[in-house]
Amino acid sequence: MVRLCCSKPVMTRIALGYATLSSFLFVSAALVFGIKYQLYTVAMWATIAALYALSVSGLHWVRIRTEHRPNPNSIVSQILPAILLVGVCGMVFSLGITFYALAKAITLKESLTDVTSHYILGVWGFMSLKWSFYLFQLSRNHARVFVAETEDAAPFVVEEVIPEADEV
Repeated sequence: MVRLCCSKPVMTRIALGYATLSSFLFVSAALVFGIKYQLYTVAMWATIAALYALSVSGLHWVRIRTEHRPNPNSIVSQILPAILLVGVCGMVFSLGITFYALAKAITLKESLTDVTSHYILGVWGFMSLKWSFYLFQLSRNHARVFVAETEDAAPFVVEEVIPEADEV
């Protein structure tokens, strides 16, 4: 019996679709804020959120493609620490811009309904925070699963013994 509602490949494909759709929506929002409202910082943070969402969809795609054949020498295994670092840096910067925008909007007593207020920047900073955290979490889980799969594929490790100089 096949369970389609909660199986991991189906949930991964749903998450892939959600991340891809979100990245396209974020790019369109960045274009609107940049062209119509001339809010370039908001457009920049919407673009950053789109890049994080696109990175998450890329990790989902890699997970789907390498599900049955882990390769310890693949580029994914070598780039996962860099993706972790990008996720952590994104969380720090996004948290900072979120608090900055909310503090500035509160001190200037801006309206919540005004499109040009700093609250919009705070929202896009929070969206970047959400997607960078998801990128960090997903790359950590992907690395953990990848290590478990490669250990299952190779149950023992052959160590090469290097003779010392006086033994030769």
